[in-house]
Amino acid sequence: MWNAGRETSSPGTDLSKNQAMKEKERLIKELQLITEERNDLRDRLRFLTERSMKNRPNFRPNPYYEDLERMEEAVMSILHNLEMENTEVHENNHKLKKEITFSR
Repeated sequence: MWNAGRETSSPGTDLSKNQAMKEKERLIKELQLITEERNDLRDRLRFLTERSMKNRPNFRPNPYYEDLERMEEAVMSILHNLEMENTEVHENNHKLKKEITFSR
């Protein structure tokens, strides 16, 4: 009689706990996938809007960014010229080495 007021855990509650845990895991996985998809879509949107903003007639980009782009073009041009000069020097050096070994 003294146990009559107590509730004992039944297999039904254990089953519902297991179902709740499985449902929780499923929802967590689904949330992770949705978050990942949202981030991918956000990145795509950012890429498309940045690209399309440059084509707009009223778009005024940051002047510092334009200066930086010009400087990058100048540096890349200098780098290309130095690489071409470097290959020419290496070719001439190789030819001179051949002449020196031939004359010996």
